[in-house]
Amino acid sequence: MPVQSGAPDRAPLRPGLRLHDILTLKDETDAGGRLLLEDSAPKKAIKRVDRAGVPMRAARSTYTDTPSRVDGLFNASAYDAFRHDLGDVLDGFAWLTRNYAERNPAHKGTVQGLLDVSNLGLTLPLVLFRRGVDPVPLHGSLPTYVGSLFKASRGVFSAAVDMHNKRGPVPTTGAEVVRFADEEGHLRRPATGRVCAAPTRLIERTIDVILTGEGGDPDVTTLGELVDFDRLWAFYRLQEAFTRALNHYRFVLDKLVEGGVSLYDAERLFASTIEESGRKGSFGDYTMAFLQYVNEAQQRMNQLLDRSGEVPPLLFEDILRIL
Repeated sequence: MPVQSGAPDRAPLRPGLRLHDILTLKDETDAGGRLLLEDSAPKKAIKRVDRAGVPMRAARSTYTDTPSRVDGLFNASAYDAFRHDLGDVLDGFAWLTRNYAERNPAHKGTVQGLLDVSNLGLTLPLVLFRRGVDPVPLHGSLPTYVGSLFKASRGVFSAAVDMHNKRGPVPTTGAEVVRFADEEGHLRRPATGRVCAAPTRLIERTIDVILTGEGGDPDVTTLGELVDFDRLWAFYRLQEAFTRALNHYRFVLDKLVEGGVSLYDAERLFASTIEESGRKGSFGDYTMAFLQYVNEAQQRMNQLLDRSGEVPPLLFEDILRIL
């Protein structure tokens, strides 16, 4: 008679991913075939969805209440999709804000809260696409309202970061954020001249929901069926800590390069003296400590995604590519 182990066999974990592959979107599409990155996606992806008949119609902005957008081109087709999903998008944001505010009540209605919730909206597809258990297929399956929520978050996040840097984590309103975004050029993309497509009042309304949770119904959204907020929040916090550490490493490296040290002179670069938290040391030692942190973060992200933590370690050359 065969001996029973008493424990069911567990399916092997999906292979782990490198940090860049976890945190970077490329040509992913929603259930309607629209690219999450729209016209910021790789050219090959844009051509592919165009051949598939996904509309990317452009139009001129006439929103005189935000002067920075006047006569700029916007993606009218993406706006049509957003408008179709508007109720679901606002309900989804209300769900994110409610869960966020339960953990950070002092940040509700502030620039800090706006930054965090919009960044959660950016993080959401990463978790859905990259998780090891029941991942959302990369093409043609993500609910369209999640894609629209992600795109709205992209527009809000950059303004929120700038506003936080210049004004701090202060209380604010949708109207104040839009006025700031207009004055600081966040409603028009400098490289392409493309502008935000939504009417000003709709942008304000969406931001108010992100700030307060009011104006959407968190109890009717299906977002909670798609993702566990505790896992999303844990992943977000880990990602944010990594981003801050990476930005500081970039700052230290840039200062060395500005001082005349070449990236291609490894011996001199790693022997260079830097000062961190009042202590002097070599850039080489600083890099070794940073790489240890980065690889631990990579392992923990994969674990949060229910993937194997056994991933090839990141090296200095990998960090340069990420930077």
